[in-house]
Amino acid sequence: MPNLLLIWLRRLAAPMLALQLAACAHGSSTPQLDGRFGDAVRVAMAQQVRDPAGAANRTPADGLDGPSAHAVMQRYRASFAEPNGQAPQPVQFMLGGGNGK
Repeated sequence: MPNLLLIWLRRLAAPMLALQLAACAHGSSTPQLDGRFGDAVRVAMAQQVRDPAGAANRTPADGLDGPSAHAVMQRYRASFAEPNGQAPQPVQFMLGGGNGK
């Protein structure tokens, strides 16, 4: 009996595989979506631009004068050498119970 079932499943497997491959090769199942592929990304990027015509504006931006900008950059670079002037605290682990035994 098991041999008859195995033979029947083998004969059925080939036509089922052919049907599945034919369904995949049929073509795009979402033609209305493929035409708009990437629109959401382009819209999200466009919404993040504050001034779309800003690239055409050639007037210099107002900002800090030279000495002030230099002092800001010095403080910024020094903050990486000693953050907040504090040494990092050592990590402590407590294993076992808290009763000291």
